[in-house]
Amino acid sequence: MKTMMNVMDIRRLLMIVVAAMAMEFGVAQANHISTGSPIGMITRQASAQSELQVDVTGILDDDERGAASNILLDFYVGASAFITSLKWDVNVTSYDGSYLSEMKVTFGDTLGNGVTFTPGNGDDFSGTTYYAGFQDLSDLGQQFQLGIDGILRLEFHDGYKDLAFDEPEGIWNFGKLNFGIAEVPEPPTYAMIAVGLLLLAGVVRRRHGHHARLAGLG
Repeated sequence: MKTMMNVMDIRRLLMIVVAAMAMEFGVAQANHISTGSPIGMITRQASAQSELQVDVTGILDDDERGAASNILLDFYVGASAFITSLKWDVNVTSYDGSYLSEMKVTFGDTLGNGVTFTPGNGDDFSGTTYYAGFQDLSDLGQQFQLGIDGILRLEFHDGYKDLAFDEPEGIWNFGKLNFGIAEVPEPPTYAMIAVGLLLLAGVVRRRHGHHARLAGLG
């Protein structure tokens, strides 16, 4: 009976450790990597998802995708995490000679795989406009998974370079982009749980062998 109680105590202790580790994931934050740019934060929700919020205030829309002058923002959100949705609430200006429909942001992994979002899609004119909405990426078949580096990269760019190459095409005046994130537990968590289970199994085996030896002496 004493042996069983000790084993049960160890099991309860292991469960407490696992629960504490899970709570640690619940307060995780995204580390913003790009210097001098808007800060991204992960806010844990009641579901298994998290949210990365990016402030776009003052970001210039400069050139076509891949140009060296474009603004790039990198956020660490978790190794192999899934990007599941996008919510936007932004105010943008396209300068004369360019269109709102050409202002874009591409978000994806560091290899360039991801989704391109155009808040003013179809607005083939210049000016200032406010856009807001929400899109579940799985509804479009565009939910994707990040690489093992866990970095979500945002590139702000234009669809076509209308103005001179030293002139921006527009500006994201203010607002936020919110990315839904389904996290994948990090390998060290699995390792810690496995070690705990192995230790528990070892204790049970040692106690079982000890009692067997005692029974043999009788």
